[in-house]
Amino acid sequence: MIKSLFLSKNQKLIKAWEQEHKSIGALAGKIIESYEKNDIKKSKKYLNDLDSLTVGHLMKEDLAFYNLLKHSEGLEEETIDNIKEFRETFKGTKTALMNFIAKYASDNTELDETFITSFKGLVKVVVSRINYEEENLYQILAESKA
Repeated sequence: MIKSLFLSKNQKLIKAWEQEHKSIGALAGKIIESYEKNDIKKSKKYLNDLDSLTVGHLMKEDLAFYNLLKHSEGLEEETIDNIKEFRETFKGTKTALMNFIAKYASDNTELDETFITSFKGLVKVVVSRINYEEENLYQILAESKA
């Protein structure tokens, strides 16, 4: 508790994001579990919850990394390149994820085998990106003064 009083603004942000990552993972698990139990109503609810959480999370991250690049003096060139590469390569995955969730969270869209197969594939990609973020980019952000 006392340690958290001395965290920088970026460190507090990272801590919140890591918590959101855990919530995103928990919701993904609930979606799969409820789908496999044929509880489509719960699956839709969890998809909508995931949509809300993910949109906010991605917007905050985008803004933070944008600001970090905008005020990048003092950052190593490799660090800047890593942030740019991550943002660029994640764009497609982010768009696919948001479109997928919006489509299947809709009351008019049926959750079928295509849904669950695609969802599980997206989850694997997103988990990989989250691991990269936490192990690399969050470290950069925690150490930056921007």
